[in-house]
Amino acid sequence: MWEFDEAVEVRSGVVDGIESPEQFLWRGRLWRVCSVEAHWTETAAWWERGVIGSGIGATATAMAGASSAAVGVLDSEWGPQRAVFRVEAGCGRQGRREMFDLAHDPDSGRWQLERVSDR
Repeated sequence: MWEFDEAVEVRSGVVDGIESPEQFLWRGRLWRVCSVEAHWTETAAWWERGVIGSGIGATATAMAGASSAAVGVLDSEWGPQRAVFRVEAGCGRQGRREMFDLAHDPDSGRWQLERVSDR
């Protein structure tokens, strides 16, 4: 599994009966969502805001305790909660499918790619 912190362009639609990502553009390639494996909502605790992510206002001790899975996710630019979608997506006719975690901030409308894993 690879971790990322990259903005992506997402086109939403109904996939498996859920309003979720339908297609997304990542590194110049268009990925089509085949299925939504899971979706959930994450919230940031008030004491973590500004610590997780960019590290602005954080001490080295506070950053050492932050999990790497949370880095770049719920920083001061994100709202108090976000939706995360774990999707299986493919690229091209013969492209293999991979699993992606895409996060959406409903306040700003921003989408971000967080994780990719091969199948």
